[in-house]
Amino acid sequence: ENTKKTLGGNTIFTNLSFEVYDGERVAIVGRNGSGKTTLFKVVAGIEQPDEGRIVKAKGQRIGYLHQIPSFENISVYDVLAQAFTKLHDMKARLAQLEQKMATETSAKVLTQYGDLLEQYEVAGGYEIEAKIASISNGLKITKLLDQPFDALSGGEKTKVMLGQILLQQPDILLLDEPTNHLDLAAIEWLEDYLHYFKGTVIVISHDRAFLNRIVQKVFEIEDGDIWVSKGNYDQYIQNKEAKIAQQFADYQEQQKKIQKIKEAIRRLRQWANEASPPNPDLFRKAKKKKKMLERME
Repeated sequence: ENTKKTLGGNTIFTNLSFEVYDGERVAIVGRNGSGKTTLFKVVAGIEQPDEGRIVKAKGQRIGYLHQIPSFENISVYDVLAQAFTKLHDMKARLAQLEQKMATETSAKVLTQYGDLLEQYEVAGGYEIEAKIASISNGLKITKLLDQPFDALSGGEKTKVMLGQILLQQPDILLLDEPTNHLDLAAIEWLEDYLHYFKGTVIVISHDRAFLNRIVQKVFEIEDGDIWVSKGNYDQYIQNKEAKIAQQFADYQEQQKKIQKIKEAIRRLRQWANEASPPNPDLFRKAKKKKKMLERME
């Protein structure tokens, strides 16, 4: 909402406003350097806008991979398992209560254990391994699970961190070039995953086929402004061409109008000078039209 962001003295965007509704799939497009990744960082809260604000529904969690963290002496499986921190905490609490019940069987302890166990089951505590296996198989990283994360290549680390974000199941998913480092089978799996994903997806990608199959809207950033096109990427291209054609038609029409105004100014001045004595009223009309010309964009 009316956001402005400046980096290194350069204004990336100003008075930028748009809305993304719950469950929508939106692409952010624009030339390199137009501010797409900066916009993602602002939306994710990694950077703050210089002006304006980002408004999110209460409790909404954002998943966004903006940098590859370093994990020392930790396997890929354990990196993926970090997506279930809350479930791990609940499991540890259950173990504590089980130890307590070995010596104490009060109604209070039994109730606490029963309630927590139910929460653990509902939250998918017994499905952690199956979920990790599903994501790993889809992204083709199963063979990496036992390897140290820090020993992986940059592309492999990116796939693992994408997997961790997907396992976190955020409400809003920000994907910056998600198909990079993925083979065709993994891209198809990701498309299928996003099709069933219940949250909101905002994506930056140069993969036209991927965007065509995923998004419902395209937001184009150009010269610090945003333009919204409904439909997939192909529809955006058609809408963009129609928009440019209309702008050019409007420009041509305006040029005709400008020429008519210039001719009117020239004639008014000529008539004013030819009058005897010179006609001040015609000079005022010419001046008024000149000001009107200067105000035209």
